[in-house]
Amino acid sequence: GKINKPGKEEEEEEEEEVEMANGVGKIDGTEITNKVYMEFKISGRTKALENPKWEKIIARDKRASGYTDAEFSQGGTDSSVRVVFGLYGNAAPDTTSAFMKLVQGQLKAPCIDEEDATGDPEDMGTSQRTKLTRRQIYKQCKAQEDKPVGYEYSQLWRVIKDKRIDMGRINRQYRQAPFNDDQNTLRHDAPGLLSSLKNGGEFEFTLTPTANAELDKTNIVFGKILEGQEIVELFNETPATKGQFLEGAFKFSGKIIGDGRADLKTKNRPLQKITIIKCGVLP
Repeated sequence: GKINKPGKEEEEEEEEEVEMANGVGKIDGTEITNKVYMEFKISGRTKALENPKWEKIIARDKRASGYTDAEFSQGGTDSSVRVVFGLYGNAAPDTTSAFMKLVQGQLKAPCIDEEDATGDPEDMGTSQRTKLTRRQIYKQCKAQEDKPVGYEYSQLWRVIKDKRIDMGRINRQYRQAPFNDDQNTLRHDAPGLLSSLKNGGEFEFTLTPTANAELDKTNIVFGKILEGQEIVELFNETPATKGQFLEGAFKFSGKIIGDGRADLKTKNRPLQKITIIKCGVLP
């Protein structure tokens, strides 16, 4: 029999449907203006798990988390996953621009004010050792101030199961992320949404494992996952510290040594090392 080929109008309709599914051509602010990718390396065991000094404390946190040994360590092997994000450049232009520069490793981030970094020199509650450390780190910051920063080799640093997955913390102390005036009415109403702190000022970004209206108060939505949605479930199930044991140990050692460890919050820290090993902008 004769094969009926689709007409031009039908082909155009199909193309429009595909584009709408990918967020192209939408008029509610969720049209995709840019695409970026990230490759994550998931280490089977973190350095903390391999450190005998913390073995007993980590073991308690592991038991408190309720995970089996197999779930907890993934058998001690490393794996990698790739995800593609679509960005809402029209709904959050400045947020999107800064995010793309971070993905490319090209964001210029100046050092914060010296007093904000090192603290009040007359503060008697801070040890001389801590003050010296802060001054040394700030000196390093100023020496590298012209060097741009990016997300490559940054880590997933917090998992609050079924609420938020936080990543993109850059190990560049005393660098200042750009502020912005972006505003939109987009909600955290689905899994796989990409958001960051309203008005900027931080490098970190957040993924939603589920809908989370609480984030509407603090964060602005500026994109979503297009490919690799399954990693949201994977990251959401990452074993994380409950905090009570490690936090107690840090507070104790911090008081004795007199450094900032007493103020560290160790709850919801992933017990597997998840690192962005490669990222970039897609055409």
